[in-house]
Amino acid sequence: MARDFNWTLGLDIGSFHINAVIADIGQANEIIVKGIGNSMTTGISRGQIVSPTDLAQSIDRAIKRAEREAGFRPTDVVVSVLPYQITFGYSSGLVIPRRSGGRITEEDKINCVQKSKNAIKSLDQLLIHAIPLEFTLDGKTVAEPTGKTGNSLEVNTHFVLGNAANIQAILQSTQALRLRVAGMIYTPIATAQMALSDIERQEGALLIEIGARFTTVSLFRRGILQSAMAIPVGGETITNDICQCLAVTPPEAERIKVLYGSADPTQVDPRERLEITSPEKGRHEIKRAYLCKIISSRIQELLQLIRRRAQIGPEFPYDIVLTGGTTGLKGISELTQRILGHPIRIGPPGRDTPVGQQSTHLTALGLIRYALITGAITSTERNMGVLERLNQKLSRWF
Repeated sequence: MARDFNWTLGLDIGSFHINAVIADIGQANEIIVKGIGNSMTTGISRGQIVSPTDLAQSIDRAIKRAEREAGFRPTDVVVSVLPYQITFGYSSGLVIPRRSGGRITEEDKINCVQKSKNAIKSLDQLLIHAIPLEFTLDGKTVAEPTGKTGNSLEVNTHFVLGNAANIQAILQSTQALRLRVAGMIYTPIATAQMALSDIERQEGALLIEIGARFTTVSLFRRGILQSAMAIPVGGETITNDICQCLAVTPPEAERIKVLYGSADPTQVDPRERLEITSPEKGRHEIKRAYLCKIISSRIQELLQLIRRRAQIGPEFPYDIVLTGGTTGLKGISELTQRILGHPIRIGPPGRDTPVGQQSTHLTALGLIRYALITGAITSTERNMGVLERLNQKLSRWF
């Protein structure tokens, strides 16, 4: 099949699963999904990439499954960055306009952001995003400085740094598969493109994503990421709790969590019993309510931590949206609303998406959407080396 120049691959690398979306970019920048695929993740331990070779094999399996639907395998990929050892912070930059009369040019604006990035120095981390939160011209806040006049322009920038070893390992894995990295994006930024409505991203929304290994909490407003945190607690943590409390194997813990688990024990009949298998006791019965208390205790602990750190209460001014694989647990909506003291929504707003009901692929799709918005992918291809192209993408001020 001849290559369609607008075909792109979105690759969401998670601690447990890898999700791939092959899409065609239409003339109006619409995303037309051609194929989706997934695979179990290998080569990652506790959020850290320990074997780029094994990871490449997992990535290849996910892409091949998407390729069966699409009939084509793109070479351009937009990839997510794991929340492992992610650092968030703020920096500022200041420039004096070069033009006479103090007229601010687009070059001044870019240089201002670049100066804020120059303050960020780390040997073991790489800059993923530098997001301008606010520009001030002669001390006064301006939404868009270009074209205005003044004596000095300053910017407050929110930055996201990723673990350098992980980023290099992703590069190594994609290079082994002859994929060209068009952009690397912090996962919640991509998820927000699909899980939040345009109005929510503009007026303000808190996105809580409970993944396998990490829970990320991200505040979006004015269309951009304002603040964020990553907590090393997720669905895998709950499974480990079940293993320890019930003395069962991880596969058995995952099985009973999915089939019988609930985040809200009050919804469970206290007389109900279920059969489990453990290495020590073999087959035996336990009360289902006991299993649910194990699950609920960990989720309550997580939600209370989020409530304190994000200062959430009844008067919290933003919408709260919950997403991620663990949100499939029964009773999690009721428990979350009770702990946070604020209405919540689980999953994307009530709208159709190009992936239809495949919510597990929303982040992979969001990678493509965000890359289009920021210009990380376009309808033209440049003849650059992978490292040169990655360096250019990581240095973009979005």
